[in-house]
Amino acid sequence: MSKYTHDKNYIYYENSNIPINKLDIREIVTLEKEEQKLLLNGYEYFHKNISVDTNFDKKYLQLLHKKTFEELYDFAGKYRTVNISKGYSTFCQVRFLGQTSENIFTELKNDNYLKDFTNKPKELFAKRISYYMCELIALHPFPELNGRITRLFFDMITTFNGYEYIDYQNTIDADNGENEYIKASINCMTGSGNQMYEIILAGLNKSE
Repeated sequence: MSKYTHDKNYIYYENSNIPINKLDIREIVTLEKEEQKLLLNGYEYFHKNISVDTNFDKKYLQLLHKKTFEELYDFAGKYRTVNISKGYSTFCQVRFLGQTSENIFTELKNDNYLKDFTNKPKELFAKRISYYMCELIALHPFPELNGRITRLFFDMITTFNGYEYIDYQNTIDADNGENEYIKASINCMTGSGNQMYEIILAGLNKSE
């Protein structure tokens, strides 16, 4: 469960970091298990429904969030309405959220939503994924569950292009527990996507 600093405590139970949810779960471990179950269901549903007509646009990103988590959260599929930050990282301010989102997805549309990489070099595909992943990390459009939905979004893009889901397993150092994906996400916020590129490149594998 992410812990953000918000302008106001607008989606959480009082004096907690637990989002108000339809099951009224107040225990973090139980809530995370429920989120994980819904996320797995989301992967199954969206994987089965990918087609040549699928466009990986803003509506699709919101649909991923909504359909995956609407059984649990009222805010599922809705862009946030307050500023949020985490540690020293401040995500896109609300007043710029709409326009910045439009800019990102216009650029993605001009890249044909990354639907043309089946037979192109993996390095080029990883470069474009890491670029847009960093853009969405900095955007952080939803109140919660941004990381999981961002990864789901790009896993559907890799699936469309004949790849497996991106493998992030080796981004966690077993010796010291440092999460390289989190470090790469922080670097995205400072304008450097090099570490994210390396993670994506290492985790991309063609489906057999």
